[in-house]
Amino acid sequence: MEFLPLSFIAGILTVLAPCILPLLPVIIGGSATHTDTTKRPLIITLSLAASIVVFTLLLKASTLLIDIPQDFWKWFSAGIVFLFAVSLLFPSAWPRFSIWFRKVTKQKSSLEHTSQKILFRFYQKKGFWPAVILGAALGPVFASCSPTYFLILGTVLPSSFIIGLVNLIAYALGLALVMFLLAYAGQRFTKTLNLAADPNGWFKKLMGVLFLVVAIAIATGYDKKFSTYLLDQGLFDVTRIEQRILDKRASSTLETSIMNPTLTGEASDDSSITVNTNEDVPNGSTTSQSTIDESIYNTNVPAPDILGLENWINSDGYGSLTELRGKVVLVDFWTYSCINCIRTLPYLQDWHEKYADKGLVILGIHAPEFAFEKKFENVQNAVREYGLTYPVAQDNDFRTWRNYENHYWPAKYLIDKNGRVRYYHFGEGDYDVTEQAITQLLGTDMMNSDVEVKAYGSNRDLRTRETYLGTARRENFLGIDAETIESNEWTISGDWNEDDEKIFGDSLPVSLTMKFHAAEANLVMDGNATATITIDGTSYKTITIDGARLYNIFEDLGTYGEHEVTITFTGEYIEAFAWTFG
Repeated sequence: MEFLPLSFIAGILTVLAPCILPLLPVIIGGSATHTDTTKRPLIITLSLAASIVVFTLLLKASTLLIDIPQDFWKWFSAGIVFLFAVSLLFPSAWPRFSIWFRKVTKQKSSLEHTSQKILFRFYQKKGFWPAVILGAALGPVFASCSPTYFLILGTVLPSSFIIGLVNLIAYALGLALVMFLLAYAGQRFTKTLNLAADPNGWFKKLMGVLFLVVAIAIATGYDKKFSTYLLDQGLFDVTRIEQRILDKRASSTLETSIMNPTLTGEASDDSSITVNTNEDVPNGSTTSQSTIDESIYNTNVPAPDILGLENWINSDGYGSLTELRGKVVLVDFWTYSCINCIRTLPYLQDWHEKYADKGLVILGIHAPEFAFEKKFENVQNAVREYGLTYPVAQDNDFRTWRNYENHYWPAKYLIDKNGRVRYYHFGEGDYDVTEQAITQLLGTDMMNSDVEVKAYGSNRDLRTRETYLGTARRENFLGIDAETIESNEWTISGDWNEDDEKIFGDSLPVSLTMKFHAAEANLVMDGNATATITIDGTSYKTITIDGARLYNIFEDLGTYGEHEVTITFTGEYIEAFAWTFG
């Protein structure tokens, strides 16, 4: 619960950020136009908070609604706001419709049916449910620019649903508190001046126009574009306050027990494997102790167990590491669109082929970074594409990830025959050291490797780091149609939309331009489109986007330099998530 106070404060600060601007007219206006009850501001803001929590869980932390088109939710929200706009602009619309409906259906009473009675009560807008619907309508299109919100979404929720949910609720309540105060103040102001008394008065008409503008902005995506523009200009950027707090916390965080050999002993988590240190389980080493290099082992702690794994590939699966006692186990956390993970896969497959019959079991724990990586068929396709034959399982709920207190893709944890973690490594490289640790625990000699690797050259000069395109972790974005672009910066052209995870478009053509310093450039994409790639003003190649995965954009191995790439997309639709470089 260490993030709980920060989550609440982050919700309060979010009200001052550009991303909240589209919500303010609806929340304040929805309260100010009805002064007959002081409960209305509270109902609207609490409904907004509940809607944010629910739709964050449904749309961003699960796959339940992953197949529903992105545009559905913005049209859904825009439609509700539009109906309220019409009711403010044309307060006699419902009575006229009711009379017309009565004539058409030849009813004695226009409110004869139960459904009409419900609609009539809704139209009156004095009750509980209209306020709930108005507040909840903005949940599906809420796009926070708070780094704490994305920390909860990307780290805390996957690690622990309950803790993540509590922090998410704290964030939503902090946001709702300030929104309530603003809405209540607006209601008191209009009540004091008697502005909302006349249903046909100028004030309600003005609020109706404002609601209409918000509805159009939501439907067209200009609400997020306007917020992004303000952020890019550095206006109202209170997120820097949060980021400083988060950075300070990160710098003072101690290493986990797996990463810190001095914290040896039984893990405090009940789900960890209990090791009987008096049990006579042989190391299996056929090499004399004097020839073993103990210095390569960087930890010695009980191995946390595997939890919540599902959809096993190349195996019937394991419920616990106790089933593998007496084996050397390599736990590899990866995700299939991560270029760093992809580069390690040939080594893992090579070790599996060479040492599986000698007692090595590799467990590929697939922990998704993006929502599309939670789909089983996508992981299946990736395993097939990369030729992996060792066991792979999905950790969509991050239960095993959490149990290892892991924070990285890729990450490897090597477990000996007694069930203790003896070696770990994060990222790429040190393959010879990892293989030596494997063979020492197996008690066998290292075998020759046939892995073919990309030759980046001995003088690596990579200056551009991974760049995310979604609003959650976006950096160096220049906006639309930037004329001048410097190294590590990017711009877009055309009718793009965006959310916290990606930029996307279904009105093609659109284009994406970035300047980078590397020998290789890759882009995580999904869609049904053709990408025409230009490097430094010269046509380079054309590729087909036909699924969610990593696509190579440029490659000149061994030669590092600065390049400007422009990708023009044509076809049906395109989604772009993140750049990676080598």
